[in-house]
Formats: sequence, structure tokens, C-alpha cells
Amino acid sequence: MPFAIWVTGLPGSGKSAISGELIKILKKEKVKFKYLRLDEIRKKIVKNPKYTNKERDFVYKKFADIGVNYIKKNKNVIFDATAHKKKYRERARKKIKNFAEAYIKCPISICVKRESKREQGLVIADIYKKALQRKRAGKKYKNLGKVIGVDVMFEESKKAEIKINSGKTKPKKAANIIFNDLKKNNFL
Repeated sequence: MPFAIWVTGLPGSGKSAISGELIKILKKEKVKFKYLRLDEIRKKIVKNPKYTNKERDFVYKKFADIGVNYIKKNKNVIFDATAHKKKYRERARKKIKNFAEAYIKCPISICVKRESKREQGLVIADIYKKALQRKRAGKKYKNLGKVIGVDVMFEESKKAEIKINSGKTKPKKAANIIFNDLKKNNFL
């Protein structure tokens, strides 16, 4: 039976780095999966994202549905997405029998530092710096919606099967923790 793991946390918490290390482990173990990264999929769902609450609700519903469809096709899924509202992750949890949530907890100061190194690409570079400048001085930035961790709270789930502090745990070790949890719970 296929499984899904949702790697969640603040932007800059290390979700993608940890997911990348998990992917290496799964490939080495010859476990087939579909990697769904919201930063890549969002622009297919919404051409010019504004990051409004209504748009995020729509995007996360579609994102979860994409994963559920892969599960129905007997494929394992790695969700890599902030999903700051519990209801986004719960939507997938309710529809996927073998589901686990890996909450990547990280102090905002570390997230800000990591995000400052991100180049412009799938998402706006320096989102925290710009959001904090907007909050302090009212400076406006084109296409900068409400930023999770600054303007919008991240809702931590008590149901998260795995909790990792990425401020203290390197991505490779974090990926091994997730992999071992999947094995322990007979997902692999």
C-alpha cells in the first residue's frame, strides 16, 4: 500500500534540503515515489500567484488532490510544502491511509538567514527581509503576499508523527529520522 509523507514547516526551515536527502535514501533503497514540491506546482495551478488566503486555500486543495491521485495510482508521495494551516495537511491525511507528517521546526532567525541566500526563482528572494521591511516601514513589494512566519502564523499540528528541529539537525540526519519512521510504521 502506498504512503505519503508531508514535509512541512516555515519557509527556510529546511524542508526542501531534507526532502532532497530523503529522496537520495529512497532511491538508494529502490523505493519509487513522486516528489511534489509546491513551489514548482503552484505556478501550474495559478499563473500569477498573489498569495492571498483565498488563493492559498485553492492551491493547497489542488496540491493535496494531486497527491491523492498519485496514491490512487499506487505511487508513494513526498509532499514538500509549507502548508501553514493544519486543514491543508489534514485534507491529505483524511484521504490517504498511510500518511505521515514531518514538521520541520526551526527558529525564525535561522529561517530568515537561510531565506536571504535564496535566489530569485520559483519564489521571491528575501521574502522575510521584504516582509519585515513592509511591516516596519510600509515599503511595498510587487507580488509579495502575506509571508508565513511574519504576517501569517504557522499552525503546528499535534498530529505530526515526526518533529525535527532543523536548527540543530542536519538535513541528512533529518532525512534518516523520517526514513526510519516510515520503516517503523511499516510504510516501507
